[in-house]
Amino acid sequence: MMSDRSIDRIDYFLVGSVIIVVICSVLTLYSQEYNFDDPSVGLMSHKWFKQFLFFLGGLLIMWFVSRVNYQLIGAYALFIYGFAIILLGLTLVKWIGYLPSSRGARSWIKIGPFLLQASEFAKLATVILLGQYLVLKEKEMKKLVVLVIPFGIVLLPMALILLQPDFGTAVSFLPILFTMLFLGGADYFHIGSFITFGGISLVLPMYVEYSKLTLLNDILAFLQRTGKTDLLSVVNRLGGKTWQVLDGKEVAGANLTPKTITALREVFDQVIDLEASFLFKLLSNQGLLIGVGATLIIFSIIMILLRIARGSKTLRSYYIPLGILGISLISAVVVMKTVPFRENQVIRLTAFLNPDEFKQDAGYQLRASKPAVGSGKLVGKGFLNAEMTEGKIPHVPESSTDFIFASWAEQTGFIGSVFLLFFLFSIPLRGLQISYESKDRFGSLLASGIVAMLFYHMAINIGIVLGLLPVTGIPLSFMSYGGSHLLMSMAAVGIILSIKMRKHAN
Repeated sequence: MMSDRSIDRIDYFLVGSVIIVVICSVLTLYSQEYNFDDPSVGLMSHKWFKQFLFFLGGLLIMWFVSRVNYQLIGAYALFIYGFAIILLGLTLVKWIGYLPSSRGARSWIKIGPFLLQASEFAKLATVILLGQYLVLKEKEMKKLVVLVIPFGIVLLPMALILLQPDFGTAVSFLPILFTMLFLGGADYFHIGSFITFGGISLVLPMYVEYSKLTLLNDILAFLQRTGKTDLLSVVNRLGGKTWQVLDGKEVAGANLTPKTITALREVFDQVIDLEASFLFKLLSNQGLLIGVGATLIIFSIIMILLRIARGSKTLRSYYIPLGILGISLISAVVVMKTVPFRENQVIRLTAFLNPDEFKQDAGYQLRASKPAVGSGKLVGKGFLNAEMTEGKIPHVPESSTDFIFASWAEQTGFIGSVFLLFFLFSIPLRGLQISYESKDRFGSLLASGIVAMLFYHMAINIGIVLGLLPVTGIPLSFMSYGGSHLLMSMAAVGIILSIKMRKHAN
């Protein structure tokens, strides 16, 4: 702990920015409920009041954590991480993990009237342990084998979160990992290789699945034009699952004869020839992808042998990218053949490319959020006038959580949005400055990891609301309604304050 003389070292701008953003959150939540207030219910039934209580609790936690030496937190990093993993494991236990009716993931633990989202605290615990490990292995970070442990640290909570299942929260661990590896001194080729491998292995299959779903309308139109009503009813009934049937996969309730499947395949092939893009035809050709991938791997192996024979290090710049690209293409084919993508997952992750193509779920959210943001114009509709984001069932779904920025923008317009974004992004930017000023390597990496965690939440959430990124369910730090993320974020700021306060300590 620290004496009261440390008060002069508190970062007032950082603390002030947090307070201003959370006040904006409470005001936004209040405005959403104002015109639909029920006098018969108590304050604890209102989101704005509960968020205010979470804020007061967060201030207390932030103050307490700032008084604790961050090096002591690092010393207990493994215990903190282990406790977070235990909490994640408990969410999977049927009689402990809580599944709210409006959610699709068993992400909460119910403690009396409160809900604890374990995955939020797992993020911070993961950052702390990663920072400690990277410091211990600082001189060995160029070795590929040293990266196994950091990936294990991240993949364990990711796997438990995926079992809930909460894909968006699980994926949010990855940019934090790569940022900390980069700052921790890992080889750029190694980091780039992992990103390329993961990106190609997931993006190519996802693009192919997205293209299949968008082709369904053309297929239905073709069947209607040609009068094949029996096949039309089959495609209407199965929807995107028709592709799985044609791929030879078992689909519950399909009950199609071999003759019907053959007829469907002929129709689908005709529509692909007429309507599908060249890129889809190229990437859906699994034989071609395997051939190109194998060729690149062979070239990479030849270059490795040449390097061994000649001792030339310049070839490393060629054989690593070629080899990784080849392996990634083959991995993408494996994913296409083995991973059963659910239609709602594909829509959720690809609807931002063309929201009008998908009338429900993520497509509807994006078509609703962008007009809400735009309707604010320069100065907004005014406080308490959130027409598209107010009420118990607002026009913009999740307007109090993942899409709360749309509500703020609707009421305050461009000027209010700039005001909010200034203070919002001041938090990670100030944290980044503190990480540079830290007295030791652990403090620098810990602050950088926290900055990455907060920044990616902010940037990704704003990108989702504006229709620039896929809907992944990532909250807007310090703004979105919810106690777990707010308390975790304020605890994280407390750690940054602790690092700042001790930059001159011995």
